[in-house]
Amino acid sequence: MKAQLHGAAWRMWLFLGAMFLATLSANQAFAQVGRWSTPIPLGAYWFPDVAVDGSGRAHVVWSSGAEGFDTVMYAAKDEGGWSQPVDIAAVRQIAGGGEATRPTLLLDSRNTLHLTYRYTSIYYTQAPAGGAGVPGYWRAPLLIDEGYFSRMAQDSQGVLHLIFTQNVPTESCRICYHIFYVRSVDEGLSWSDPIDISVQLTGAAKPQMIVDRQDNIHVVWEAGYGGSYGQLSDPTTVMYVASYDGGVTWSRPYPLDPTRGASTASMARNVTLAEDGNGHLVAVWWAIPEDAVYYQLSRDAGQSWSSPAPVPDVLGIWALYQSRLDSYATAVDSRGRVHLVLAGRRMVEQPGAELLHVIWDGANWSSPSVIASYEGDMPEWPRIAVGLGNQLHVVWFVRDAENLFNSDAGNYQVWYASGATDSPALAPVAVPAIPPPTPVAMALTPVVIPTPTSQIAPVNVEDASQPALSLLTPNLRSENDDVLLLLLSVGPVMAILLLLTTMMLLRRRRSPG
Repeated sequence: MKAQLHGAAWRMWLFLGAMFLATLSANQAFAQVGRWSTPIPLGAYWFPDVAVDGSGRAHVVWSSGAEGFDTVMYAAKDEGGWSQPVDIAAVRQIAGGGEATRPTLLLDSRNTLHLTYRYTSIYYTQAPAGGAGVPGYWRAPLLIDEGYFSRMAQDSQGVLHLIFTQNVPTESCRICYHIFYVRSVDEGLSWSDPIDISVQLTGAAKPQMIVDRQDNIHVVWEAGYGGSYGQLSDPTTVMYVASYDGGVTWSRPYPLDPTRGASTASMARNVTLAEDGNGHLVAVWWAIPEDAVYYQLSRDAGQSWSSPAPVPDVLGIWALYQSRLDSYATAVDSRGRVHLVLAGRRMVEQPGAELLHVIWDGANWSSPSVIASYEGDMPEWPRIAVGLGNQLHVVWFVRDAENLFNSDAGNYQVWYASGATDSPALAPVAVPAIPPPTPVAMALTPVVIPTPTSQIAPVNVEDASQPALSLLTPNLRSENDDVLLLLLSVGPVMAILLLLTTMMLLRRRRSPG
């Protein structure tokens, strides 16, 4: 009897051990972020974006304002900490109030930062990542077109792709924003004519774009009537289009869930898109009114899509805050895992919103981890970037509870947090910081190179279409340099002529006569 009990106990321990190892193995497969840094505020006001260069330095921009100006603020973080925030673009406010500049960032393979922002039109500029904190190193802004939202991507050939929303009024919809596409083959110096890729009778908002490993371009957006100031009236759905020839032609828009958007009883918002390590497209969106978060997969580059399925243990915040301006975001680490960030909840009875992080490993979703928790205040517009293969950088802004729907009186703040996964680390590339130009005295005539201030001149719409100017290396030459070079070059000749003239005069004096 004792032997039977002994054998049964051993079998039980073996079973529990096997279950423990299986659970441990499953958890390790997700490589959850073990710990998020304590969130820190970067400044007022809202709609941030983030990119990471080859050295691991994080670059953050956001929309703010100063007296009489709407601005794009910039700050960077490296091993030495955060730089002082500066405004790298400023647009003079016109009568009637300010505008959200809604900046977006793209970091290319040459460690150049590409920036779009808006006033009533979309502007494009760029700067070397090492000098992005100096306003004078950004190119003169180039006017793209009238618009509101914008987003950029780059393919393996170095071609820049840009999408933006613009109102296309019709008799049936006087305010209905469409999505337009342009591209640049000369590193942003010039752009193609816009193409309407949404071609819908309704409006569009919050577009996102990726270029996959075959250089196919994929675009998703939120569709419904409207689009002015980023808002669509109910009902809404989420749409998808693709280009398989570098942006020359585009597929017809495809509703990711055809049942959505027909009525307010079935809506979708906040769509985001990524390509996982298997080469599969992963689309995630918010389902309303059930307040669930759904995902869909495409294993054939967007030609077909799976039926929507819920992301487990993740809920939206519709029950707490019926936001129409929020958005989700994704980024991919060196192992091909998709990192999703969103404002949400983990339980139905949860009284406050959280900023959540969830990982798709190519087959399953991890349990959500909490980046930040709130009571009353609402997190919104999260953005995520992966640096050095496994370092996660997340930015978002928070609406204070007293002024959720009153931005003029609100105390909105932009926040940042970081984490890490166990994905393989990539070797950092040196991206040295470029210091501001310092005064330099030249020979003969002093030449002073002024140090750029924290504000740049306001954008002049009439001048914004001029060719961009390269400001990567200050020009330290002046008109007096040419005079000096001329004197130095003819000096020896003048000395020889003077010597010959002197010898001839001496000969004449010595000759008889």
